[in-house]
Amino acid sequence: YFIQSNLRMSSATHDSIRRRKNSGTNNLNVPSYKIDGKLKVMSSAEANSPILCTKYSFDGKYIAFGCSNGDIKIFYTQSYNHVYTLTPDDNKKLPVTCIRFIPSENQDLYSLAATYSSGYVRFWFITSKQLGREVKEDVEMFCCDFNCDYSKLAIGGDDYKIRVFDVETMNCRGLLSRGESFEKMDGHASKVFAVKYHPNNENILLSAGWDNTIQIWDDREGHAVRRIFGAHVCGDALDMDPIYYHVLTGSWRRDDSLQVWDFDSGRLIKNVPIQNSNSTEKQVCHLYCAKWAGKDFIACGGSDANTMKIIEKSSIQTIAAMDGLTRGCYTLDYAEVNNTHHLTCASGNSIYFMNLNV
Repeated sequence: YFIQSNLRMSSATHDSIRRRKNSGTNNLNVPSYKIDGKLKVMSSAEANSPILCTKYSFDGKYIAFGCSNGDIKIFYTQSYNHVYTLTPDDNKKLPVTCIRFIPSENQDLYSLAATYSSGYVRFWFITSKQLGREVKEDVEMFCCDFNCDYSKLAIGGDDYKIRVFDVETMNCRGLLSRGESFEKMDGHASKVFAVKYHPNNENILLSAGWDNTIQIWDDREGHAVRRIFGAHVCGDALDMDPIYYHVLTGSWRRDDSLQVWDFDSGRLIKNVPIQNSNSTEKQVCHLYCAKWAGKDFIACGGSDANTMKIIEKSSIQTIAAMDGLTRGCYTLDYAEVNNTHHLTCASGNSIYFMNLNV
């Protein structure tokens, strides 16, 4: 998995999570990072394996972290306590690469889907720690997303293709790939690290990766229907606004790393500057993760600067930042619960729980 080469694996052999509180004045607990703007770190934790992906549940009650050792760590958001660990029963402890929660009519039932670089997609029941179903493909899986009615699950990986599964049967109902013609790029020519279904169209999805394109698919067709050139995506850095259908991409490069695109025309709307909080000073950040944080903000994070930024959509100004992380920010997520803006991010083995005070 591509991130592993950038992470120093922990030497810890036990399966514990060490929770760190940020209160107190003991010098041993002084954080190495710097907080700017309207961000407050509520708690933090240290895992025994680097974190590669994260996702809040729909109600914000739980948050899941996928680890490079194959475990999924579940935290209770209200107390920031680690409450469950989901561990696959196989000999190869290969990384969890993407997590997506599954809605349920039963408010007490929490389940999720996870992809693994070993080629597995697994459905877990969280509170019972039980594995529901699993499917194995002969491909490294890097990313996944459900369509708007949760009837289909799209998965991207290292063979340049998108697999579309029927959620009820977990049969592969479509394999989306590039055609044989070299004259048109109707599919990917390299690894796929992000997939995103249209928020209101059950058949349309986007994907991005190393080949500098956003491919737009109708999952009933075998090849991409059109494409947008310009994004070099290396992680969970592809998102679509549910109101205006603006596409957000985060690219792992020095310049123009955060961009907003018009879905209908494919036109570049804006290169969003990565800046220090409340400043116009430009900051270089190779982005691994980016997403729309509710209707008002953009959240992104990456390496080089080893930072996470919160950017206000209306002003395109950075209003909050976590700078000086010991490693890159490889994953983040956002949830709004009872008018509280929750944020989490991970840098190496370190997990941070934050509130955005706006």
